[in-house]
Amino acid sequence: MLLDISRALRVPGEEIPFEHRDRIPPQEIFGETVTFDDPVLTGFILAAGDSLRIRGTLTCTAHGHCAGCLRAVDQPLETAFDEVFVRQGRYPRQDENPEEEQMVYEGSKVELSHLVLTLVLLEMPMRLVCGGDCPALRDLQPDQEPSACQEEMPDQHPFSALQQLLNKDQEV
Repeated sequence: MLLDISRALRVPGEEIPFEHRDRIPPQEIFGETVTFDDPVLTGFILAAGDSLRIRGTLTCTAHGHCAGCLRAVDQPLETAFDEVFVRQGRYPRQDENPEEEQMVYEGSKVELSHLVLTLVLLEMPMRLVCGGDCPALRDLQPDQEPSACQEEMPDQHPFSALQQLLNKDQEV
């Protein structure tokens, strides 16, 4: 969805407050479909020359299932952002690096959907969990008692073979 920046363009150098609602389609994340409430961006817009700075906070709620017990989970997300958009002209500027990806705007509106999706996906946890009381995840926690393997070799650890190789190389 488009954010109207015409007020900021009329008064360059002055921060203009804004609130913007966007939409995120359902996303396939690690084989699970996650849906999102409409994200809300609040903050300030500042126009200066051919640049447009948009900064603020994005809030949203992700809806999915617990990685342990598959109960429905609502994960609130909140992240700060500070992005600079460059006016898209007819001719590329000579000081622009064509390999550098820049966010651009044209006219008096800015498309924020890509930015919103990126921010939300970066803020998502690796897996959704219903909480510390999840029975499935509680059952997966290792017991405090040492395993039979650890009792037989108390001085061994996973990288002991690598340590032995390092010691042999140092002796040579």
